[in-house]
Amino acid sequence: MDPKKAVEMVDENTICVAAILGSTLTGEYEDVKLLNDLLVAKNKETGWDVPIHVDAASGGFIAPFLQPELEWDFRLPLVKSINVSGHKYGLVYPGVGWVIWRSKADLPDELIFHINYLGTDQPTFTLNFSKGASQIIAQYYQLIRLGFEGYKHIMENCKLNAAVLKEGIDATGR
Repeated sequence: MDPKKAVEMVDENTICVAAILGSTLTGEYEDVKLLNDLLVAKNKETGWDVPIHVDAASGGFIAPFLQPELEWDFRLPLVKSINVSGHKYGLVYPGVGWVIWRSKADLPDELIFHINYLGTDQPTFTLNFSKGASQIIAQYYQLIRLGFEGYKHIMENCKLNAAVLKEGIDATGR
């Protein structure tokens, strides 16, 4: 995404601009910082309040450990929500993903489902019906077991492996 072109397309009907941190195909990051800066100016000029959602499904478990200085997260004022897939670089088997809002006020009431379960109101943002907790427990375990330093070590190793693989592929001349 070209942040300048994206912000040019923002109008009074825009509910948010989504940026991708870690393309599934290439691993590339969109420039969330530039998008934020341009959108701050557009919001000031127009009086709008268009926020940013960061789809960090792939990059959310990479950037904090390999590029901690990169501003793509809640350090930017317009980033209101971020999603991350624990089943990618969070090192948990498929089925777990996270979405985090800057504050409870940033989660629109229209996105919350209210279900009556065992006689009480259960507000939820997730899919309804029975589901196991094994992925959540596994993610919790990995976070506690590895901690920041453990994830950093693993991501550094992944980066080295990718460089070796790239070198080998380049050597084929194809």
